[in-house]
Amino acid sequence: MVKKIFKKLAAIIQKKPKTIITVVLAITAIMALGLSKLQLKMGNDVFVSSSSKVYKDTSTYQKHFGGDSAYILISGKQADILSHQTFKKINKLESKLNDVDNVRSTTSLLSLINQELSKPTTGNSIMTNSNQDSKQGQKLMTDLMDSLSAKDKVTLQESIQQTLTTPQKTALNNYTINLLTPQQKAKVAAGQDTKLILTGTQLQQTQAYMMANLNAQQQKMMATQLMKKIPPVQSMSTVLLRDLVLNANGNVKSNFKTLLPSNGKSILIMVNTSDKTDMSTMVQLKSDINHQIKSSHISQSLRVRVAGNPAVMGDVKNQVMQTMMEMLALAVVIMIVVLFIVFPVRRKLLALAFVMLALVWTFGLMGLLRLPITLATMATLPIIIGLGTDFGVQFHNRYEEEFKKNLSSKEAITTAIMKMGPAVGIAVIVMAFSFLTMYLSKAPMMQQFGLTLVIGILSAYIVEFLLMFSTLGLLDRHPKLKKQKKLAQPSKISLLLAQYANFVMKHAMILTIIGVVSAIAGFSLENKIPIETNMMKMIPQDMQSLKDTKYLQKKIGSTTYITFLVKDNDVTNKHSMNAVDKLAQDEDNKYKDILDTITLKSTYVQINGSISNATQAQVTQNVDNLPNAIKSSVIGTNKHYTTVQFKVNGKLSSDDQKRLMDKIDHDLNSQHHSFEISPAGAQVMMLLGITNVSANHWLIIFAGLAIIFIVLLIVYRKFGTAILPVLPIAVVLGLSPLTLYLIGESYNPLTIALSSLVLGIGTEFTILILERYKEELDCGKSVKSSIVSSLGSVGQAITVSGLTVIGGFAAIIFANFPVLSSFGLITVLDTMYSLVSALTILPAIIVIGAKFSKKLKHK
Repeated sequence: MVKKIFKKLAAIIQKKPKTIITVVLAITAIMALGLSKLQLKMGNDVFVSSSSKVYKDTSTYQKHFGGDSAYILISGKQADILSHQTFKKINKLESKLNDVDNVRSTTSLLSLINQELSKPTTGNSIMTNSNQDSKQGQKLMTDLMDSLSAKDKVTLQESIQQTLTTPQKTALNNYTINLLTPQQKAKVAAGQDTKLILTGTQLQQTQAYMMANLNAQQQKMMATQLMKKIPPVQSMSTVLLRDLVLNANGNVKSNFKTLLPSNGKSILIMVNTSDKTDMSTMVQLKSDINHQIKSSHISQSLRVRVAGNPAVMGDVKNQVMQTMMEMLALAVVIMIVVLFIVFPVRRKLLALAFVMLALVWTFGLMGLLRLPITLATMATLPIIIGLGTDFGVQFHNRYEEEFKKNLSSKEAITTAIMKMGPAVGIAVIVMAFSFLTMYLSKAPMMQQFGLTLVIGILSAYIVEFLLMFSTLGLLDRHPKLKKQKKLAQPSKISLLLAQYANFVMKHAMILTIIGVVSAIAGFSLENKIPIETNMMKMIPQDMQSLKDTKYLQKKIGSTTYITFLVKDNDVTNKHSMNAVDKLAQDEDNKYKDILDTITLKSTYVQINGSISNATQAQVTQNVDNLPNAIKSSVIGTNKHYTTVQFKVNGKLSSDDQKRLMDKIDHDLNSQHHSFEISPAGAQVMMLLGITNVSANHWLIIFAGLAIIFIVLLIVYRKFGTAILPVLPIAVVLGLSPLTLYLIGESYNPLTIALSSLVLGIGTEFTILILERYKEELDCGKSVKSSIVSSLGSVGQAITVSGLTVIGGFAAIIFANFPVLSSFGLITVLDTMYSLVSALTILPAIIVIGAKFSKKLKHK
């Protein structure tokens, strides 16, 4: 059946080569339409299934509390930062940012204080909580008074004087009289009002004296009245601003340190984003933020940095496209060099040229099927180039081998298609099933990686098969006889491989033992290799936004929070607030790597003081009056949701953070509550990715091996023949983790997928050698002669194709994405192992098996 299909294909290709080429080009043009529909996806949701609880909880969290925050850090001298001009520009910037799409709100020292000033119940905290030093408090009051208009000053002073007690009035009157000059005293004696004859300096002195002698109740009343008249922060004088945020020693007050890091040499603006986390949104958001910064005309003496996950992800898109183009160019150059050096045929570059069309098919289909480009799927570019060129090399090599015999393109095409079409086809089918085992992974990115590879190799097989034989048939209709005489000679590679085959057969047992022992050592070390899923460590480390993010973390400390979402009927209920906060505090006290916790109660206490003596009505009102910038981060608008944020040690590895999160989750849910509490948010998704990426790893390996065996058993219908390719692949699967362990590399979402890649690539090499071995054996040759012939002929093509695949993978090593660079290195090594194992372990096992069978027959 299979032979009939390929024989018919050979006849069609020979009869209508131009039509086939035209059809392939037309399909390519159609597929190219899908390229414009390609989308990038680099968020943490590539690690977690959309049907999982944590994904749904994170969606709920982002709906009520937004996505990750972007940060704008403005740095310079303290005098330049804490100035009227700078705050005026920051107010302008925040106003513009709040009009940007996908920005929920902004938070800065300026907006926070303005929001507090707008609410008398919280506005007084500026006077009370931030001014413990009485002299500094008096200076602030004086400077506040100075910022008022003359009319407001008189009104406020008269209001305060009405509250003075008799002793206070007497003391103030005596103090004022002592300030008067003899001339002023004479005027007072003549009946003039004292207030009208005082100089500006004397007025300031009497005001300072009066305020210094006010009791607590009078000070509170004055602060309340002053809050009603105080200007917004952007309109305050530089002197007043400094009074507000600096203590007597000129240092930033403790409650402002987060928003004024480096002792006021920087000011932080947090941009709270919407729940849209797709790459296009991040790119547009980063662009909009930069545009608004530029249009706000921040002083050139100040350095502006944009940091945080949205800023980094906004820059990644350009890096992805640039990296893919660089990998494509480098892979092509490397393979051109390899093909020219080691592929002894005419028209050496045909396979490489045709694979470019297969790339259009692959990525065009990705766009049409809405398969995103991720850190994994972008790595398929050089992989498909390598594997596609490999298929073409196999077809081309066998065609040239047959063409040398009688210089007939028709016979060469028929024989090559009949022999190599099914052989490579079987390898592609097994390879496709091997890649589809990635669907056993729990990480969507791994599943998409497997599917993209399947699309890629099927496209490459079809394109290379149709175009290679159609093109060669057209080009060789009138062969030049003189040039073919040289082609009849065996190549140096063929002779070398024939000698190597004799070496392998002579030392078959020892070589097999070395391979098996190395594989066992590798499998035993598998669980000792750490797993990295921190997206920030996978992207180019020289990106400015990433450098700025690291700089920000250095200045303000850890920005790593593990967030838990709390659901209750009313999270502002006192009992609920106390219970949630107690849980958080217990965890804080239990684990040293938790640096701080933020709950609704802790936020409430910071602004309003103790909750214990407040009634439920007061608590509800005070929560409603919290500054919006703060309230939006700890309570949902419907009051059904709140958050518990655990600030953790930023130096913890992803593995350690995952273990800490699991412990916290276990602790929180091992107790009975009236509310639901569960981990949610981008950081949680990233940490859960550690489990998802490594989940079912062994199952994927065993399923892949089983699939290879089953498919080959169906094809060959012999147990011994079907099991032969599995053994060399198993050796490579063991060598892969051994290599990772020895060079100190971690598993990442790509390197952990290497088992499926090894299954696919290794299977092709072994099947092609096995197919040629069977062909030689069927011709009546002995086992040893068949091995020598198969390695000398198809071994050459495998070596060439193996080197071209390695060349394609080598391009990944030079990618500026660390995750790709690591993957490229290990893939190159694994492909080398697959090639060596196919050329060594497979013939060694065949020889050992043949000897064993011979002994059994003798017995």
